[in-house]
Amino acid sequence: MGPAEPLSVALIGTGNRSKTTYKPLFDFLKPWLDIVAVCDPVRESADSFAEEIDIPAFYDLNELIKARPMEAAFVVSPIPSHHSICCTLLSHGIHVNVETSMCSLLQQAQEMVAAARQSGAILRIAENFFRFPFDRMMKLIAEDGFLGPIKRLTCWHDHTGYHNNSRWIRFFGAHPNAVQAISHSMATAGHYQLAHRYHESETYRAHFFFFPEDALAVDHAGNIKSMLGRYPRPGYTELAGARGAIVQQAGAGWTGIGEVRACTDEALANGGRHDLTYPIVHLGDGRDWLSSHVDLPTGRIEYINPFRLGANAYHRRNYYSAAVISHIVDFAETVRGEIESEYTDEDALMAMMMDAATRESALQEGRRLTLPLEGDLESEAAIRAEEKKRYGVDPLDIEGMLQISYPRP
Repeated sequence: MGPAEPLSVALIGTGNRSKTTYKPLFDFLKPWLDIVAVCDPVRESADSFAEEIDIPAFYDLNELIKARPMEAAFVVSPIPSHHSICCTLLSHGIHVNVETSMCSLLQQAQEMVAAARQSGAILRIAENFFRFPFDRMMKLIAEDGFLGPIKRLTCWHDHTGYHNNSRWIRFFGAHPNAVQAISHSMATAGHYQLAHRYHESETYRAHFFFFPEDALAVDHAGNIKSMLGRYPRPGYTELAGARGAIVQQAGAGWTGIGEVRACTDEALANGGRHDLTYPIVHLGDGRDWLSSHVDLPTGRIEYINPFRLGANAYHRRNYYSAAVISHIVDFAETVRGEIESEYTDEDALMAMMMDAATRESALQEGRRLTLPLEGDLESEAAIRAEEKKRYGVDPLDIEGMLQISYPRP
């Protein structure tokens, strides 16, 4: 079931992600969405996309806003464009769901949230990672209490940055109050990740996020693409509870191998090595992720995927389309006032601030920084200067950035 009335949506950007990730979902999403227009400065791309789904094409954002066939917009365009497009839409009271990462600069994120508050429009960021099977399960398992309080989360070689920041915000249900970070770069033998991505070095980053109630997330990674014999994704994640742990490690497939490890009273009295292991089971039908569960002494803990495409499932990771659908449905139902979002624009802003803080702390040789950040940041100034050099426009100049034509992915 969808909201009482589908949300009329314009799609901004008709590049690869819109074509391969969003468009295959439109039929399934009809109870929630009515895609009424597309907008892309590349006329051939906009026309082709619009013709396929029989809707009008626009080539200029201001012309789209003037016609205004929509209540809301999906912004699926290059990250450097997000700030200018979103602020423009929000200033006209148009609800926005924008792809990750939120934008390039912390100040841009702050301005996007401020624009939403000023207009009263809803701003949401299309974050998927905490909607993956293991993340759904680790939160439910923690809430069960079987392992006692979970105060430390360690993630190695899965990801770092905006996506994982969002995961930890969602898991702890809070924003961190401090950050520390270090980084280390080393030369490597020249190697290709893809035909157009050649590397002669790699950088390792270690991020420490201090959450309320004495909780800690340690997030570190180097070569997450597993080149040069590095550990494969999804890496190793361990959530430390008072009498056991929730673990995910690399295995066959993208979900890896997950389990709950626990200690009986006897084990606690004789060395503390876990003597109970409960596998986390992910079920699929060859197309869709159906559900995930673990059977604990406290009972079965299960997450059932409500968003199944059936024969139309298309992604090599059977849970990916469900994660995308989840953030779209969350957005539509939030706009209609039916739910409170799992992940708000304030959460997205904090994920950006965490990212900025890790860069700043690393520049300051690992100094612990208190959140929220205040004052000018050296790392932000460097990114701003780099973007200005690349595009010839200050990235905070909304009108100037709206005129930029970005290369197709």
